[in-house]
Amino acid sequence: MLYLTIIIGGAIIIAIANTLVAFSLKLLLTNLLAVAIGVIAIIAQDGIGALIIRRLTPKSWYLPGRRFFNVSAKERKFYTKLKIKKWKDHVPELGMFTGFSKSELRDTESPEYLGRFLVESNYGVIIHIANAVLGFVIMFIPICSAPSIWIPIYVVNFILSILPVAILRYTSHTLVKLYARTQK
Repeated sequence: MLYLTIIIGGAIIIAIANTLVAFSLKLLLTNLLAVAIGVIAIIAQDGIGALIIRRLTPKSWYLPGRRFFNVSAKERKFYTKLKIKKWKDHVPELGMFTGFSKSELRDTESPEYLGRFLVESNYGVIIHIANAVLGFVIMFIPICSAPSIWIPIYVVNFILSILPVAILRYTSHTLVKLYARTQK
């Protein structure tokens, strides 16, 4: 719910700010339309990007133990300083699209379950990083091409994409230890 509020609130603020800067109330509907199209486009782009990553990259890239996904104690401490425990439950978990929810840890003894949890987390990290970085593509949509439209939408999408990366990396630090323990 928080994400939806941020998306809608951000869209309204972007449209109103663009209208105020132009000193033209006539532009309000045009700006609202441009922002709405930009928001819908970036959400669609995020979904398509996730689908492409899931379908076209080998699962072996995301297996537990891959060096890219290692989280150091220093990185975990950084997330703790961000007080991640206070806000992580407000970030939506969209495991329903893959049939595997990461909203809660259900079995700490099963290596198969923990392995799948880590694979899904690793996919999520890459998908959210790609979404964060590639959001600028909406600038190529003619109605959204004004920097005052696409840049704020991109920034909101970037932030909303990076938060799940932090959560996934924060939790995978512990999951890797649990997974290693079940392998013995």
